[in-house]
Amino acid sequence: MNENASRPNTEELDDIDRKILLLLQKNGRMTNAALAEAVGLTPTPMLQRIKKLEQKGVIKGYTAIVDATALGRKVMAFVDVTLAKHDIAIHERFVEEVCKFEEVLECHHIAGEQDFLLKVVVRDIAEYESFLLKRITAIGGISRIKTTLVLSSPKMETVIGVDPERGEKR
Repeated sequence: MNENASRPNTEELDDIDRKILLLLQKNGRMTNAALAEAVGLTPTPMLQRIKKLEQKGVIKGYTAIVDATALGRKVMAFVDVTLAKHDIAIHERFVEEVCKFEEVLECHHIAGEQDFLLKVVVRDIAEYESFLLKRITAIGGISRIKTTLVLSSPKMETVIGVDPERGEKR
């Protein structure tokens, strides 16, 4: 799926929309009443704004951020994948297969020497080795895989800046 084709027009967002987005990113469980109070609206127009942001695709969903290590997934790796050939069928097959793997948290089609960057989380090195040898390479059409293991993560952020001028978080 081409995500660029369905991107919402964020230029239509006003300051209240931007404040709502920032508040929800920081606390997705914030009640409608609390949001309304924080941005100076009453609950009904607040709810209408949220529904409009959802319909436009600006708000894609709501989720809990879970600590992978608390679930026993202690190894994170970034995996660079270079396809053997730049062919649409190979590309589509790779994307389709990789998106099925629960170990892959993110898949990015990138520019540069590599074609894809994957964010992978597994229990241990043995599980990563198995994932690499039995799942990723089984897709076929890959010429090179490079793994970078994460030692620590001093910053992991999920809040995206909402100020159109500076891209800053308020």
